[in-house]
Amino acid sequence: MNCLKRLFLPVLLGLSLICGCAVNKSSVGGFNMISVSEEKDLGDKFAVEVEKQHKVVRDPEVQAYIDGVGRKLLTGVRKQDFPFTFQVVQDDSVNAFAIPGGHTYVNTGLLKAAASEAELAAVMAHEMNHVVARHSTRQMTQQYGYGLIVSLLLGGQGGELSKIAADLFGKAGGMYYSREMESQADYLGVETMYKAGYNPQGMVSFFRKLDAVEERQPGSIAKYFSSHPETVDRIKDIQQEISKLPPKSWLPDSTQEFARVKAKVKNL
Repeated sequence: MNCLKRLFLPVLLGLSLICGCAVNKSSVGGFNMISVSEEKDLGDKFAVEVEKQHKVVRDPEVQAYIDGVGRKLLTGVRKQDFPFTFQVVQDDSVNAFAIPGGHTYVNTGLLKAAASEAELAAVMAHEMNHVVARHSTRQMTQQYGYGLIVSLLLGGQGGELSKIAADLFGKAGGMYYSREMESQADYLGVETMYKAGYNPQGMVSFFRKLDAVEERQPGSIAKYFSSHPETVDRIKDIQQEISKLPPKSWLPDSTQEFARVKAKVKNL
């Protein structure tokens, strides 16, 4: 940490409390007490812990496929401050998550639930844009305090790093973003899909599917939706953004590769 940060820390903390989680969904800028290089370092530390707590699927075809979808989506993001990585983890919950610095993980449960590559890409695009907009470090600073984040970056609090990784990214945890952050990730996710060539209607169809599951089995996907805007409003907002986009040709909704990978993870 440089001396300027230490000198102005009280002012920065005051600003963060005043600003709260205010988000302009059309902008990926904003106040963040953690630098890009610090976020990369923090993400690398968390990735080690995450991969201790989640079983990574090491099948070469599965890895190549998910990396390919991620790389396509990266052609549509607004900024690439971070060296994104993409992996599949063995977990039946319908979810994906991205940690600071761009490490992105897709649960086998999401691959099983997605009816098309476009639906899979929709969830990945949403999670990736939390990273693009640097939501995670903003949320973590508010949730845990700047001092603890500094300690983690400096190499202290080793046990605390493992605990926070479990709380935020473990099987029983989850990063709970503000409603404004979730809305921005949807907004940017639609834009990313469009620019990358994926039909953003895949986001609408997948969220409708999850909403239907929740109606049939209340609480079954509560973790995924607990901090998200109301699903009906969310879908309405996504459709409104899609309606503003000029027509274009899309990548195929699904591919033979998608079908093969889906079949492989079915029995995991």
